[in-house]
Amino acid sequence: MEELDGRLRKTPRQARSRSTVEAILEAADRVLRAEGYPAASTNRVARVAGFSVGSLYQYFDDKRAVVGALLDQALRGEAERIGQALDALIPAEPAVARERLIRTVFAERRTKAHLLRILDAHAQELGYEAPLRHALRAQAALLADPLHRFAAAQLAEAFRGAFDEWLAVVARFLHAVSYAFAVDAPEHLAEERIGARVIGALAGLESAPAAPGALASELHGAWLRGSGIAYADALGRARRLRETRSALIGGAALPAAALEPSVFLAAAVGEVVAELRDDPPKRLSQPLALEAAARLLEVCLSVAV
Repeated sequence: MEELDGRLRKTPRQARSRSTVEAILEAADRVLRAEGYPAASTNRVARVAGFSVGSLYQYFDDKRAVVGALLDQALRGEAERIGQALDALIPAEPAVARERLIRTVFAERRTKAHLLRILDAHAQELGYEAPLRHALRAQAALLADPLHRFAAAQLAEAFRGAFDEWLAVVARFLHAVSYAFAVDAPEHLAEERIGARVIGALAGLESAPAAPGALASELHGAWLRGSGIAYADALGRARRLRETRSALIGGAALPAAALEPSVFLAAAVGEVVAELRDDPPKRLSQPLALEAAARLLEVCLSVAV
């Protein structure tokens, strides 16, 4: 329970107190999944948990504290499971490792899509400036070492010359694309197809061109000059998708079937570029990370599945 201290009025020390907090969080998850955020009042959550609302207030100040604690717990649990999967995949064949990694990440995001949508829609009320950035930071410490070990074993050739910068870019890309798919649930795109495109992009990194083509350079430059914040809300992501689609229609001879998957992946790279622009990772070279993002974009645009 120590990891939830920032959300709790007091730390539950006894087993009974810890069970009470867990029951409250489990009840909140059930209410949020079945009835949505507006219905998840403290009274409703307490009733579903089988406690008085006074018992809830022993540990939580208000609804926001309950939902925030649940979100943080879910994000940490997801990071722990993905970290375990990364370590288990280190000895696997590269193609198998890439596929299982992507399947694991998308499956984890799918199971908590209801919570991610609440984070996305109510981030400011819950005290988060940018929802996807919060999710990234909540998981960073737990995933840093497993990601580094996995990349050293499976992606060292692709990341040669700027290992840490490439790792930062690819990790943010996987985070952005899986988050957007879970939260926005685009009906015109199948998860299987997007997953295959992401797997193909990872496979193509080893042969990524030294310099991006004209279209990738144009999009990359527009994102660097843009004013839209990184990891924006649903409206911001929709705007980025529209801008990306317009650029691809005007600048690439893509088959109709390949257009929308390419738009979705390219827009996710756009989120990464905006994040690197607005909040570059500490102790890393921003120019090298941005160069890696441009090359990743070129790969995403060239993958055809």
